[in-house]
Amino acid sequence: MRLPRMAAAGLLALSATAGAGAPLIHGEYDSPLGRVRVEGDGASFRGVLVVPSRACPFRAGDEVLRATLLDDSLAGQLRVCLSGTSCRAREEWASVVLLASDASLSGAAHVAAKGCRAPPVGKKGGIAFRRASAGAPGPAVTRAPASSSRARARRILRDGAAWLAEGNFEQARRRFLDAIDVDASIPEAYNGVGVTYRMRNELGRALDWYKKALAIDPDFGDAYYNMACVYALQGSKDMALRYLQIAAMNGYATAGGMDGDPDLESVRAEPGYRALVGARM
Repeated sequence: MRLPRMAAAGLLALSATAGAGAPLIHGEYDSPLGRVRVEGDGASFRGVLVVPSRACPFRAGDEVLRATLLDDSLAGQLRVCLSGTSCRAREEWASVVLLASDASLSGAAHVAAKGCRAPPVGKKGGIAFRRASAGAPGPAVTRAPASSSRARARRILRDGAAWLAEGNFEQARRRFLDAIDVDASIPEAYNGVGVTYRMRNELGRALDWYKKALAIDPDFGDAYYNMACVYALQGSKDMALRYLQIAAMNGYATAGGMDGDPDLESVRAEPGYRALVGARM
């Protein structure tokens, strides 16, 4: 498990079946790639550009997403364009994990090409698809909080972390929630609430709050790692490995840290885990 920080994740081949209560995936989404229509059979999904953005030289009708659904997450490949002075490739099908909700698909992609960056994704691989509303395609615009509110929320966040370090999880949770009330855009606060529930072994609640952190900021790597830990504790090995791999590939986890984390004990003997740790050595 990764505690809240005061500063400021080829995927495993996994089979997937859509169970009861699965999120609604079908529809159109606005993303850095443009407006994308996502369709599938309930287990496998593909995304096709409806209106391209200027981020990549792709055209309407181009396929940009191939993924399978397991629980409430899509895993597969995202087509991205590449740039960089030492980059030799023009595009890549990058590995991607996306947390699915009725309103968005948010997660991280991993670009394997050396010396390349992918303009559509964040500095740490984060990318979000927001369900499209009527009107012209484009990213949702949110008003940034005043700097005074952000500073106040950060102070409250530090207070919550101090309570957490002392083992007072209820008081820590109250302070993290206070920080969210002041500035709802800080992922560390949502992650902190999740940690307080994890420390009380309320794993379902912890997972819900880690997901909220990811929905707020898909570049927030601790959410991927902490979700992997909860899934491992719940015995959901496929889900644990899915999130652990994106965490490790994007630099959110190290081999030593994973091998030393008791939360991951249930997946330690899995071939996917051993391959992942070996690649991090």
